[in-house]
Amino acid sequence: MLTAKRALGQYSTPLRTVDYMVRKVIEKIRHLKSPKILDPAVGDGVFVERLMASGVNPAFIHAFDIDPDAVQANAHIPNIRHQDFLTVQGGEFDAIIGNPPYKSKRESRYIKENKARLERQFGEIGIRNLYAMFVHHALSNLKEGGTLCFIVQDSFLTNVYYQDFRRFILDHCLIDEIVLAPRKLFHHTDADVRTAIITLTKCTGPENREKRSAHVMTLIDRLQEEDDYFHPPQDKVQKLEQRYFERMEKHNFFINVPVSIIDIILKTPLKLGHVVDGGTGISTGNDAKFLRKPSGIAEEDPDWVPFYKNGGTKDAWFYETPYRIHRDWETPGRQYKDFMTRNAQHYFKEGITCSSMGVEFSASYMPAGCLFGVNANFFSDDREHLFYVLALLNSTLAKYIIRAVFNRTNMVTAGYIKRIPYIEPAPELKTRIADIARTIVASKKANPQFDYRPLQCEIDALIYEIYGVDPADRKLLEQFCGNLYEAV
Repeated sequence: MLTAKRALGQYSTPLRTVDYMVRKVIEKIRHLKSPKILDPAVGDGVFVERLMASGVNPAFIHAFDIDPDAVQANAHIPNIRHQDFLTVQGGEFDAIIGNPPYKSKRESRYIKENKARLERQFGEIGIRNLYAMFVHHALSNLKEGGTLCFIVQDSFLTNVYYQDFRRFILDHCLIDEIVLAPRKLFHHTDADVRTAIITLTKCTGPENREKRSAHVMTLIDRLQEEDDYFHPPQDKVQKLEQRYFERMEKHNFFINVPVSIIDIILKTPLKLGHVVDGGTGISTGNDAKFLRKPSGIAEEDPDWVPFYKNGGTKDAWFYETPYRIHRDWETPGRQYKDFMTRNAQHYFKEGITCSSMGVEFSASYMPAGCLFGVNANFFSDDREHLFYVLALLNSTLAKYIIRAVFNRTNMVTAGYIKRIPYIEPAPELKTRIADIARTIVASKKANPQFDYRPLQCEIDALIYEIYGVDPADRKLLEQFCGNLYEAV
């Protein structure tokens, strides 16, 4: 059931998380005699309560909320107002702290009702989600040198739709710290939302460009428990200059990724998209109408062909798709506006099909004679090259780059995969890896339960060799990919 609070994007923040954020803010403003502090979405008032419990004078604290019930419930707070924060101008605060609402433009009634104004106000970052607009607006209401500490959805780190938002942060802030909060932090509210705590210092202007670039950020990987905020495991902590985020294509904000891996990405000019063709295929708009399971089709009916729409971890290397689509898909498809086709030149060709949804990532051989959906699919007329690319995509290195650097969300599209750095191996090494890939595919065809792990380890070792990944970094990559559900 969708509660009123959930409809507004409100989530109650656990106390230890609040205490950590309050500590971060107090550290930044302790030198000020009478700081002006704001919680722009007060909700249950926990941030204000913990600020006061930490010794902050209530007169210094201001609080807004768009929900009149939240304001009434916190009437004891001296400077609380029933206020839509996104309409406030010129606040001139020394610090802004809180947990802004998380609602996408598809889900939020507020965004739909105020779309024209919000597009004018936040056009430079887009109106993808309320939390991004709150960050943007909070920065505009901070004094130069002021501190922002928010807990937000971590989708902004890598999602392509937040590229302009990341660019805005880089142009206006010193990124002091990004902490990936425990994955189950909001499970007490029945919300499976991954979050990050961001602490930023407002630092604007072209005269501060080099200061921003040289600023050393603290990046803390996914923590297990709230107590870890205060003493994070050292292998999860990274210090890195902000210029690395600036140099990354689409300004991805990566966390605790070895500099050697980042250098591979930044210094390898050739990308996977340069050496294989492909992308998405058929979007039926109504799978229930167009797709069938083999059990509902006459045996070996030639009019129904295999359709690959999305694999999974268990489907790596090769699997028999459970879906069929009629060979004459185009005739009925013309009748439906949501039926879309792309990359038709590759239909029925031998290729590679990749998983797109879920935490894990895998690639599978797709036999000739099949059609494919809107997940990523790749093709090459050179069969050895095709099987080498299949091996590369299933390597731990490729999985790490995709899931730790390019996209920490649950949807991996072709655009992310095409950005994988590509190093052409020596001919004999390429042949060797392609032959191992062929062996795995043939073995999985014969026995879907085939244990390919020893051959997978051999491929990983050879790919590491091609890319020059040292043993210490290999261990970190394998730990991350071995527990992706907790890591991302």
